[in-house]
Amino acid sequence: MFYYLRGTLAVLQQNLAVLDCGGVGYKLTIPASTFASLSDKLQKEALLYTHLALREDAAELYGFATEEELDLFRKLISVSGIGPKGAGAILSVLTAEELIRACADGDYKAIARAPGVGTKTAQRVILELKDKIADGLPSAASVPTSGGKAASGAVVSQVIDTLSLYGFSREQVKEALKNVNPRLPLEDMIAETLRILAK
Repeated sequence: MFYYLRGTLAVLQQNLAVLDCGGVGYKLTIPASTFASLSDKLQKEALLYTHLALREDAAELYGFATEEELDLFRKLISVSGIGPKGAGAILSVLTAEELIRACADGDYKAIARAPGVGTKTAQRVILELKDKIADGLPSAASVPTSGGKAASGAVVSQVIDTLSLYGFSREQVKEALKNVNPRLPLEDMIAETLRILAK
């Protein structure tokens, strides 16, 4: 319904902004990143990209400083189990770039820092959004493999952490990982590493 609103920033609080547009005050829920970008604009003109969330009992406007944030918010709420509040919470603990990086690296722990977002939900975010938002992003810190390619450090850590729970030492897991294709999805990397260890 609204793509963006431009007006005087009449009120600014940690998760709330009110834009006065022609005498009408629009209340918008905002993430921490947007709050920071508006910190010097109180009583000045500001523009926020918006998303209107409709429920049976309410209609709520969400505001974002950039189109990229708006796009990520809409992708997040497309994930099963993530509503507007959860998406806003994720964008309050991670910048747009950090969220894209977390998805690319399989770093569910970074996403799970958001209030109300558990480990399983964070993993679902990565599973459903990785291919949608991480295309073309350079890989993060990496560890070498015997094939000369590189697997994301965050993904390798996840594999090691997971298989350590099964009683394998971290050194055993690292050694087995040398024989695993680093381009496999996280779940397949875990399964393949476990198969090697079981031998």
